[in-house]
Amino acid sequence: SRPHHPGAREVFQSLAANWKLVLLGMMLVTMTTVSFYMITAYTPTFGAKVLHISDGQTLVVTLCVGLSNLFWLPVMGSLSDRIGRPPLLIAFTVLALLTAYPMLLWLVSGPSFGRLLTVELWLSFLYGSYNGAMVVSLTELMPREVRASGFSLAYSTATALGGFTPMICTWLIERTGNHAIPGVWLSFAAAIGLTAALITRARSKPA
Repeated sequence: SRPHHPGAREVFQSLAANWKLVLLGMMLVTMTTVSFYMITAYTPTFGAKVLHISDGQTLVVTLCVGLSNLFWLPVMGSLSDRIGRPPLLIAFTVLALLTAYPMLLWLVSGPSFGRLLTVELWLSFLYGSYNGAMVVSLTELMPREVRASGFSLAYSTATALGGFTPMICTWLIERTGNHAIPGVWLSFAAAIGLTAALITRARSKPA
């Protein structure tokens, strides 16, 4: 056990001194939270209001997404132990950046239960694969003295941003009339995650 347990003041001072790492951590988590809220909380609304798919079918899709998340998170977490975190973080943010909008465009061009399930499972694969590596990467990013507080601050701040995803997607659709526009929001989050992943990889390389 540690001989010294810092008080609240020391923790806040350490967080202030490491604000760049907290910001970097928040950027890493943004991809996770935006994609999570999109494939879970927003799916029923998107399916019913935009695609006009029955509530029962969107519920089945949401259930399948949950099972998919449960599978990919530990699998990709284990893979990241073998090959490292940055390769997975970079690969899956690039995939999200390149495929999110085209997949949504394909979905809204011919809405159906099968297409919704396909798209959501693909996005779940991206989310689970990225997050399996990201959670450990975020832990390793934070200095030992602020590991718990830095992790919590970065994660909670990014979650607050990601939690607005259903509202942002609804607003974007109303403003643009483009039913596939939520894919652009996810691509934006992926770009933030990719930037953070590249910085993290650069930091991890020996000088």
